[in-house]
Amino acid sequence: MSEDEDIKIPGRATSPGLARGKAFVHRNILDALSEPRAIATHQIEREFDSVDHALVSVLEDLKLSALRIEQHSGPKLAAIFGAHEAMLQDASLRSEIRSQIEDKLVGAAQALAHVFQRWEQKFRAHPKQLVQERADDIADLEGRLLRAIAGVKTTALEMMPKGRVLVAHRLLPSETVALPDLDVAGIVLEFGGPGSHAALLARALGIPTVAQIAGATTNISDEQELIVDGDSGQIVLNPSVEALKSFEERRSHIHTLRKSARQSARVVAATMNGQRVEVLANVSTRRDVAVAEETGADGIGLYRLEQYYLSRNTPPSTAELLSELNAMFSGFGSKPLTVRLLDLGADKPVSYLNFPVEDDPFLGCRGVRLLLRFPELLDAQLKALLQFGLSREVHVLVPMVTLASEMEEIRKKMCSIAEQEGIRRLPKLGAMIETPAAALGVEEIIKHADFLSIGTNDLTQYTMAAGRENPLVNDYFIEDHPAVLRLIRMVVAEAGDTPVSICGELAGHLNAIPTLVHLGVRTLSVAPPLIPDVKQAIRTISSA
Repeated sequence: MSEDEDIKIPGRATSPGLARGKAFVHRNILDALSEPRAIATHQIEREFDSVDHALVSVLEDLKLSALRIEQHSGPKLAAIFGAHEAMLQDASLRSEIRSQIEDKLVGAAQALAHVFQRWEQKFRAHPKQLVQERADDIADLEGRLLRAIAGVKTTALEMMPKGRVLVAHRLLPSETVALPDLDVAGIVLEFGGPGSHAALLARALGIPTVAQIAGATTNISDEQELIVDGDSGQIVLNPSVEALKSFEERRSHIHTLRKSARQSARVVAATMNGQRVEVLANVSTRRDVAVAEETGADGIGLYRLEQYYLSRNTPPSTAELLSELNAMFSGFGSKPLTVRLLDLGADKPVSYLNFPVEDDPFLGCRGVRLLLRFPELLDAQLKALLQFGLSREVHVLVPMVTLASEMEEIRKKMCSIAEQEGIRRLPKLGAMIETPAAALGVEEIIKHADFLSIGTNDLTQYTMAAGRENPLVNDYFIEDHPAVLRLIRMVVAEAGDTPVSICGELAGHLNAIPTLVHLGVRTLSVAPPLIPDVKQAIRTISSA
């Protein structure tokens, strides 16, 4: 592309905001590491030792990566590194690499690259979408291991100067780990959608991002000036004087609006005709809870237990879980808290549970289905939450509900434990509506639920039959598609007087909030940094 003209390129908005800066084109530094290198027979063991050392090093690094992402952005993004650990511990991986070294008499790096690239090709060619989506995980692990073998401690991304616009083919999980510690102005990607791990992290960090810019890494040069418009989904190369003036005016206007929003964040949000809408926080860490308090959250709409369980080698006892809950919310005052029961599945395994082997974990034994298979796991959570609820207002949320009978069974279990413990004050019990079946079955589900919470991320995925991490179906993952909105409207209507909240990413999309309020939604739960803007958006709605 010429560098002396103003060029506008449309893509897909995946994280809102405006950014301006010079491009840093993220290139693969691993190509030279896997070049062919012949070895002698007596060198086989030495090469295989280097593979073993690399595996140990990367497994340790994965644990640290999970902790870093959990601290910044919660367990949802951190859980992927647990899946990576499981892949590296597969015995067949070592066997294949060893065979390649022995049969071909090649160095460790080339053998490893050959095996991983073969795995990646198999994954991408697999007919099942979930398996296709794991191909990036394979590529990510290949890069980590090659760097470990070569003694390369950093990725090219970690050498990026401050204040640049990152331009990349795609961002792998190991690369997103570096983002919280880098001063990234904006991100431009060739691939990815709004539900990808990179997009979720960019939104959590407030980095404007535009994806699906074809040929970005080849057509954009290092140091080239560009504007990233994460609101409209457009980038501008070599912005003209007029484009820069428009950018500064828009950025100044947005800054003024956000400053006003922060000043009134602790004030109750209501539409112009007086309809109050609660704005709660989705949290996973103590840092999230602190930000929720600072930004004026009306309460906690979703606290996820997953990272606490994923960080342990044994399941916590009732006493340990109760201690964790007390420590987590000690500084949050008396505002209501909604704690979701453990939402695990084969895609988020823990070492101390014998998970069933499944071809498609997203359509398998997860959420409440898994809890009912492991009653001791469920009992410990319910006991801790019953005791926690003696001192403050606590709501218990059941994940991935599909059938009314699941809610009936959980309620019976909670009542039984409360009777055994001599506890008369029971928390409110709610159901997460994340599948079309649950949305269509609300009339029966509310017979056993005190409230409902719509998880729009999974509801969109299951309604549109489009995986959030699959670039081939990004255009189908539409959170405000009429089919999804119709299901939300049906849930609100069927629920009647049963409170309904929305806790998915859709609740934080400012342009979708008027629609949600008009559909009858009166509670939104969002990432803590978004609370001031969401409250301000509610105040601009004329009627509800």
